[in-house]
Amino acid sequence: MANLTFENATLKIVYETGIDEYGDVVYSSRSYKNVRSNVTAEQLAAVVQSFIQLSNYPVVHATLSTTEKIDL
Repeated sequence: MANLTFENATLKIVYETGIDEYGDVVYSSRSYKNVRSNVTAEQLAAVVQSFIQLSNYPVVHATLSTTEKIDL
């Protein structure tokens, strides 16, 4: 039977940083690695809220990407 083993997770926060010369929105992102496997959605939301308060730019969205190994 195959199993999934957690390897790592990365939190990515995307900010709206301005407008370019063509009038298009410019986005910037920051990634934070080594997110624990047992983190809850509420804990992640609290972290994102903290970054929002520290940033000069509005947050567009935040994502969590996980990598898991398939053990055959």
